[in-house]
Amino acid sequence: MNEQNTVHAVQALPKPTFIDLLLEKKQLLIVLLIAIALIGGGGFFWMQKTKTDEANASMALSKASVWIQTGDSERATKALKEIVNGYGGTASGNMARLYLATIYYTMNRPDEALAMYRAFSSGNKDLQASALAGAASCNVQKKAFTAAAEGFEKASDAAENESLKATYLNKAAESDILAGKPAEAVKLLDKVVRSWPGTSSAAVAQRTMWRLSGQGIQVPAP
Repeated sequence: MNEQNTVHAVQALPKPTFIDLLLEKKQLLIVLLIAIALIGGGGFFWMQKTKTDEANASMALSKASVWIQTGDSERATKALKEIVNGYGGTASGNMARLYLATIYYTMNRPDEALAMYRAFSSGNKDLQASALAGAASCNVQKKAFTAAAEGFEKASDAAENESLKATYLNKAAESDILAGKPAEAVKLLDKVVRSWPGTSSAAVAQRTMWRLSGQGIQVPAP
């Protein structure tokens, strides 16, 4: 076929009609709908899996709590580790971290406890504060008193409960004293006395300041 015939052949090809274009678009639309269905189905499957995981984690946590209450730390630790490893992304898996951290702390395993306390996250301010305070307590065990003081201060700031705020601030002051920073401790103790007067925490803070005063540390006048 010569060039002229080729041109005529190309020109002879019919232009795509509106129906042809519609069918072409329809194929694309079908592909898009299938993709959306797969994504949506995957999302539904994931939601169902999350619900199932939470139910399983919650049941396992209930069993572990019995061993915690009876003092069977070995079985409790094993069960909690399985929950964290298997269902760490669930609410119950998150709580298992907090329980496991506390058990490690009581077993004088501060590094393992720290890892769990730091991995815990909660929208509940007092629970989150308790994890910060737990991590600070681990630093006390490690004799990292400056880090402990900073941790307890963060716990006080994070807590919503006023009693907890005062308690954690007293703990921060104790850590500052152990870190050889009595002046920093006095600032915190004075804040407790002035912010929560008449409470048991204020009484503890006042006694600590009297003790420091007896050691020659300057404290604010009452």
